[in-house]
Amino acid sequence: MKKTKFNLKFALLFLLIAIAIVILGLFSVTKFQDKKIEKLESKIELLKEVSTPVRFKIIDKNNGKIHFAVKFYDSDGNVINRQEFSLEGEELSFDFFVIPVKDRYIAFPHKIFTNKIAPKDGENIFKLYDKNGFPEIFNSSGLDNDIKLGLQELFSQLKTENIEDLEGLFGSGIQDIKGISEFEKDNIYKIVSHTKGGIEILSE
Repeated sequence: MKKTKFNLKFALLFLLIAIAIVILGLFSVTKFQDKKIEKLESKIELLKEVSTPVRFKIIDKNNGKIHFAVKFYDSDGNVINRQEFSLEGEELSFDFFVIPVKDRYIAFPHKIFTNKIAPKDGENIFKLYDKNGFPEIFNSSGLDNDIKLGLQELFSQLKTENIEDLEGLFGSGIQDIKGISEFEKDNIYKIVSHTKGGIEILSE
């Protein structure tokens, strides 16, 4: 009987120690994440104010489907990736996650969907500009390491949907509305992001 009580006490003590280690570990990770984002805030002005992370072209619209190509670029204008899609629908939309950082706004291209595909079921495009965990659309020659670490941390939270602590996070979309601002076949369009606020689409 005494042995059983001793074993229970030992097991309870072991459990409490394990819980304390987990809590301490989570606290340490959170503090480390916060530090990286604080460093990003302190140097956010070094990010390029205007960038063109995405260009796309409608290849065909036929039989209720849109066939199009998308290219992703870094902040120096170098091509990162190219992907073709064929989606059900007639109207194309791009969705961005936008995070306010200090007095700037950082926009991450998130999904592509149509009038026939709900945003939640759209094509997740994070993977198309993910380079070893870094959102390559923000890369440029001589980019400060503190900014890189901060952007990587924000990107990681978005990818894992760990967004509860991302204050002010909101979505922003660009749409192709039939008969009003319809994206035309064979035209090349660029999506321009402004860190002072705003995402716009221009025909080239």
